[in-house]
Amino acid sequence: MTPQQRRKHNGALSEVATATHKRYLGRPELLTGIQSAWIKSLLTIWGESVCGGTAPRKPTSHSCWKMQKGMRWSDKALERFTAAIEQAREEGFSGQQALNRAHAILWPKASSSVIDTAIHDDDVDFVEQCVLNAFDSSDPIYVVGVSYYTTRKKISDITRELQRLAPWLTSEQARERVKWCLQIFRSKVFLSARTI
Repeated sequence: MTPQQRRKHNGALSEVATATHKRYLGRPELLTGIQSAWIKSLLTIWGESVCGGTAPRKPTSHSCWKMQKGMRWSDKALERFTAAIEQAREEGFSGQQALNRAHAILWPKASSSVIDTAIHDDDVDFVEQCVLNAFDSSDPIYVVGVSYYTTRKKISDITRELQRLAPWLTSEQARERVKWCLQIFRSKVFLSARTI
């Protein structure tokens, strides 16, 4: 983060910290369970594509050995691993390339069609447009929502940031303010999605 971005971020969090009630941040539209689940799923897809994904990574290269460090390999697992290495060598791979090919055999990538990719990209573009229509980039709700959905930060991480800037807040008060921001963020994005 650049110093200017850091100042904007800290300023927005300070504004959130000074809010004593949810209505000072904005009026959230109460969403039904289905509406809330729908917008949460779209925002999660958007956040993962913007930040590069939050799913746990599959083991790569030698980490397949590290993953089992301290654990006993079963005979079946050893046979699968040995067969994958042998198959990679039969295909003409050697060294690191053989390990990469064995990795691809043991943990194949999920195939995605061009249509699935296009649908995913359309969803991401749609949510991006909704978020940009609903908020100004200096809005504290926007800062907290983007921080939550596009980074690997959890509510507790944002709560700690908020407490660092506003030490008079208890942990529960800071957590409550972050939850207010996320609720307002989701409701405004949902309303923006309905109008587009």
